[in-house]
Amino acid sequence: MRLALISVSIEQAPSQGPVGLLPLFDETIVQRQVRSAQQMGADKIVLLSPTMHGALLQYVDALKIQNIDAEIARNSDHLQQYATDEDELLYLGDGILPGEVMALAVREESAEMIQVVGNADDYSSFERIDLNHRWLGIALLKASRLAEISDIPEDWDIGSALLRTAVQSDCRRDIVSDDRMKADNLVQLLTEVNVQQYTQRRLEKAEIPKQNFLDRFLVWPATRKLIPLLWRAPDAKKYTGIAALACNIIALTMGLVGWPILALAFLLISALVLNLNQRISIFGHSAKGLDWGNLLFNILAIATLAVVIWHHAPSPIFGAEQSLLILLSCILWLVDKAPDGRKITLIKPDRQLILLFFFLFSIAGFFAVGLYLLTLYAMAYLVLVSRDRFSQISEQQDVA
Repeated sequence: MRLALISVSIEQAPSQGPVGLLPLFDETIVQRQVRSAQQMGADKIVLLSPTMHGALLQYVDALKIQNIDAEIARNSDHLQQYATDEDELLYLGDGILPGEVMALAVREESAEMIQVVGNADDYSSFERIDLNHRWLGIALLKASRLAEISDIPEDWDIGSALLRTAVQSDCRRDIVSDDRMKADNLVQLLTEVNVQQYTQRRLEKAEIPKQNFLDRFLVWPATRKLIPLLWRAPDAKKYTGIAALACNIIALTMGLVGWPILALAFLLISALVLNLNQRISIFGHSAKGLDWGNLLFNILAIATLAVVIWHHAPSPIFGAEQSLLILLSCILWLVDKAPDGRKITLIKPDRQLILLFFFLFSIAGFFAVGLYLLTLYAMAYLVLVSRDRFSQISEQQDVA
């Protein structure tokens, strides 16, 4: 069995809890460390905390509810009850986050090793081993080493004690290059400033597929500013989801009482808030399944647009315009499922862009004209992206 020891012993400040509880993306640092440990093949999680902070106890209880084997240990004596000499110890220091490539590499390891980096000023926050190397806070060791540290002084932490035994026995050192470190393959987050700098770097590098000009130049830049603030707010994802649904319901209500322009305005706001809600978890780990938020939005959006058509369309063409709305909805679904076009993604008709155009056409008093034009626009894009896809396939066949 591979036992993950995750240190959460460094405190932010008196009474503020360990640094592992700092928010990172839409979770905490320790939650991300637990997922990394699972990527590295950990069968059991043990959090090392001499203070037994209340939030950590609640988190361990939550892990157990998810059927994840997890415990908290105060010291090396307490730790020994969870491991046998045949087990492996995977140690992660406070705030240490290995990248996915590094995590998968450690998963394949079976021999003892410690991960180190060169002794440079850039890595002064890591523990120095000798004149040449500093320890990166990751080690894969035999559980039998716990017996060797059972009598360590109280001023020694478990990680440093394990490192000492590993160095004394000439344990293999896995040297991480400067290039890998600069690519954020491993980071150490010990302060709020560290977290903010890291999240900003990740957001700057984040790539959002299938972006049209509205999303790329307006929506995504604004969202990128808001997301770090929401990561620090508890339950931000839940509340933005509720806000998106509330705006959707208000839009439908406004349409029913005879205010179609306001209905379209709230429908557009709902689409933007739902987009923000989904991107809060841009670096998260979510199980695949039915996206209820999208489903509810689509149902209520179609209902709202149908009511708006009812207000705008004369009786003789009401049925025709409702048919156009259904056709437009189907085309947009196909566009969303279609692969990216190499040259035409910037004009992709997503729901935000379509709703913005509906709103503008409605203000100008040409909603019916807008419905016809937007349907033709979506059809033309689908034809172009299909043609582009066939071109790609032909090029691949020619190369083959």
